[in-house]
Amino acid sequence: MGEEGRVGILMCAGCAFVCLLLFVTMTLTQVAIQDRRLVSCADALAGAGIGGASSSSVLAGQASGVDEAGARSRVEAALDAMGATTCRVGEGVMVTDVRVDREEVEVSVRARPRVSALPPVLVGVVVPELERTSSARVRPL
Repeated sequence: MGEEGRVGILMCAGCAFVCLLLFVTMTLTQVAIQDRRLVSCADALAGAGIGGASSSSVLAGQASGVDEAGARSRVEAALDAMGATTCRVGEGVMVTDVRVDREEVEVSVRARPRVSALPPVLVGVVVPELERTSSARVRPL
């Protein structure tokens, strides 16, 4: 093999490495962006869950009066309303848990990110499922 053959092989290997690096970077960026969106969604849902706090009891320094069933229904309604905007993450956001503790509502959400460069068969194996938790608290003035 001559000098030209070695240079050609090195050029092909270099191009393949650059393409692989670009592919991995693009995939990681897509997952990171969707993770940030999921955090925003969790924050918005936690805020919606605490939205039913009784203002008179909060001003009086008492417990907020937020019940778990009411908070869960407000979170589900907010998820339906924000499904096409704030909570548009991957293949859809699922609320996994809603907890109420006196003046605090904690919401856990889960989503599988959508990665355009991978075939659908590999997405379930390679791409992790994202899960985030956010809380909102009512504080007396």
